[in-house]
Amino acid sequence: MSDRNRFLAAAVIFVALLLTAGTAPAENQAGTRPNLGGAPDEVTVGIGLLDVVDIDNRQQVFTVDIFVQIQWRDPRLAIEGDVTDDYRTFAVSDIWTPRLTVVNSRGLDVLLPEVVTVDRQGNVELRQRLAGPLAVELDLRDFPFDTQLLPIEIVSYQYSPDELVFSPASKLVARLDDLSGNGWAFALVEPEISVYRLSDSGPGSSLLTFAVLAKRDAGYYTLTLALPMTLILFLAWMAHWLPPDLVPARMGIASATVFSLIAFGVSFRLTLPPIAYLTIADRFVVYANVLVLLSLIVTVVSTRWITSEREAASIRLCRYSRLAFPWLYVLVTLLAFTT
Repeated sequence: MSDRNRFLAAAVIFVALLLTAGTAPAENQAGTRPNLGGAPDEVTVGIGLLDVVDIDNRQQVFTVDIFVQIQWRDPRLAIEGDVTDDYRTFAVSDIWTPRLTVVNSRGLDVLLPEVVTVDRQGNVELRQRLAGPLAVELDLRDFPFDTQLLPIEIVSYQYSPDELVFSPASKLVARLDDLSGNGWAFALVEPEISVYRLSDSGPGSSLLTFAVLAKRDAGYYTLTLALPMTLILFLAWMAHWLPPDLVPARMGIASATVFSLIAFGVSFRLTLPPIAYLTIADRFVVYANVLVLLSLIVTVVSTRWITSEREAASIRLCRYSRLAFPWLYVLVTLLAFTT
């Protein structure tokens, strides 16, 4: 090879080295955090809540579509000179990352390539879109007038609070009017930074909790639960307006209300999870059953008195029942909300 060709080859290799300088991370960079031995690395998380698709009462999950933006600084990726682009792209497996996961995920799908962008100062940014179910422990005591807190819990599964902290600048944004969760009104809650532990004495990890406040629209349940239940109760009341000697008609109405109420209450309860306490709706159903049972007892007693030649007493009992029943209905409703 001539001297001229050797010079050209050396020049090409030199230029190639200049072009690639600072673009590849250090060999062991992916395994060590930037401030190893020093202050905790700070991570900023931003979430754009694109949609709350559904809130499943029975499964106790809510389905979301979110855009996540995670930022931190790694001085080892900083570069100088004008030989590279302002932003470089790396696979997440090639550099250090804060090892974040969503604690209450129940199968989130990752929708974008797993890459990061890095600027000249070593500021790293990871963007990702996630969609799927998140677990939530619903407090249904006030159902159907309840308000639920829907959390998105982000934790570092590798680093302790002494090694990694979340920035107070982390935030959750959303266009609440565009969320498609039917039957709910939404509001955003300020993010909370805390420590996540599996046990009180166990090692902790930094935890960042975003949350959405969801208030249930009770109008649907008023039409599908309260109104039909009221109609069933007043059907039981109608039995006392019939003459006491119409035994088959009165007993038929009383029996029909009992079976209707039981079937209605069972079908309604199947929409809720198996919980160890009564909701407002449960109490209303229970007290309504008691009221219908009392109505059935009055019907049986008045019918018995008619056949025992106590017609005057039977008529008085029916008259008192007609007056008492509306007040008992009001009492049942109040007890459902206050007990």
